[in-house]
Amino acid sequence: MDNRKASALIQIVLIYLIIALSGCLTYAYLDIENDILRFLAADVNMTIVCFIFSILKKNSSTYDAYWSVIPFYFVMLLSYLHFNHLTNNHILIFLVVSIWSWRLTLNWIRSWKDFRHEDWRYVMLQKKHGKAYQLVNFSGIHLFPTLLVFAGMWPLFFIFDQNLQVHWIFYTGLFISLLGTLFEYLADNQLSSFRKSPNRKTEDLLDTGIWSYSRNPNYLGEILFWSGIYLIGYSFGAPYYTGIGFLSMLFLFVFISIPMKEERMLTRRPKFKDYQEKVSMLLLWPRKKNNS
Repeated sequence: MDNRKASALIQIVLIYLIIALSGCLTYAYLDIENDILRFLAADVNMTIVCFIFSILKKNSSTYDAYWSVIPFYFVMLLSYLHFNHLTNNHILIFLVVSIWSWRLTLNWIRSWKDFRHEDWRYVMLQKKHGKAYQLVNFSGIHLFPTLLVFAGMWPLFFIFDQNLQVHWIFYTGLFISLLGTLFEYLADNQLSSFRKSPNRKTEDLLDTGIWSYSRNPNYLGEILFWSGIYLIGYSFGAPYYTGIGFLSMLFLFVFISIPMKEERMLTRRPKFKDYQEKVSMLLLWPRKKNNS
């Protein structure tokens, strides 16, 4: 790791410590009886603080780690608040979310260069919206993903409210979330190795390993993780409507993220069209063979 990236990472850590502190203070001093709303208010306040730092750094990718860091922050705070009532099942939930959170965060650190790097989608939005970009920046790049992740975590706020007997749905949820994390791990590691290949050409395409069965195995992993979180919460008595978070994630990846990514790949990788025709968009599925 070069000195410039090390310095940038130290800055990111300090920024997120300040963000976390702002969330703790909001939660502690906000006079709202409903615990979920207090968490939501703290989440929105942390997002505003992150947005301010994004402006100061002139880089909206300052927010990128928020997606994976905040769920860990939430389960850690929930575990602390309900420490005297923790069971083995609560500890399992904490571990599953923590494994997903830290793995995804470490992968972001591995792929992030420093503050010279900004997500290509943000750059595109800035060129498209010009002077109105900061409004799009806050609402679309910062606040919308925050609300999406909060909705995804919503079912877990009910795991301390019910004393129900845990059954197969709980363990199914744990398994699906861990399976999704495994898919993301495989996809991200194979992609990282591909990008570091010394003989790689610009037009080369990753179509081996898990990427030979799905064009978007990392997004599949995310969908599985959040669906598992919903099942875990549901098994403890979370209302069925808390599934809005998982369904929103599904909609985001299938109808927004994947089409945007693949449209870009079609313009940048000549081989992608053939790959698109042969390999499943999302689900792991044997690739189609050439017609003879």
